[in-house]
Amino acid sequence: MELRLLASLAVAEDEAFLAFAESSQLQGHSSVADLVRLLRTAPAHAQSDGVLGELLKGRAARPSFIDSLLLLVFVPMLHRTVRRVVMWQPLLAEEDVVQHALGVLLEFLRSDDMRVRQSHFAFAISRAVKRQVFAWAAREGMKQALLNHAGDAFPPLVIEEPFERYAQLRHFLHRCAARGDLTYSELDLLFQFKLEGLHNGEDLHASNGNSSSNAVRQKLKRLLAKLRRLAR
Repeated sequence: MELRLLASLAVAEDEAFLAFAESSQLQGHSSVADLVRLLRTAPAHAQSDGVLGELLKGRAARPSFIDSLLLLVFVPMLHRTVRRVVMWQPLLAEEDVVQHALGVLLEFLRSDDMRVRQSHFAFAISRAVKRQVFAWAAREGMKQALLNHAGDAFPPLVIEEPFERYAQLRHFLHRCAARGDLTYSELDLLFQFKLEGLHNGEDLHASNGNSSSNAVRQKLKRLLAKLRRLAR
């Protein structure tokens, strides 16, 4: 992709650099490759920040050229983000993650935030892209997991960290409660069963003060059957 972008930008770079000739920040940079090297090697440097600011100001006049140039600059960041997302959410297709990351970057370059921003351009772009791509991946990962494991009582937990597993489970169950599919007393019973390791009727009976452990077991069976239906 980088080679294709460089080739396409090289065709238009003479005309584009002529249009930016009055910019003090861009003087001394005679090629796309030169600009890309500067912006990649020192993204937080004051000179790089000034160059990015000038490019973003000139975007209205040459949007296609500037978008392609900035896409080329941020390719390494996109690669790293895609790799991390695919490792974190293995159910997502890498091609889908790549396409979404590209779309997020281009959309953010056109955003109001970038139009009014005065500094720290590289940091803002990188942070926004990562946040939005990871938020999207979390939603899509949950959808894919539910589709792939529709028969499970609980949504599959694609993240291995215990805290995040717990957070995903709570989110799913409280969403069911918010829709009225579960009562909050049922939620309490499910949390004891799934999260506190209370796997037998005697433990549940003792913790709930119920006079019949069999009644608790039957209630759990009905709850689990309901969750299976909700997961479909």
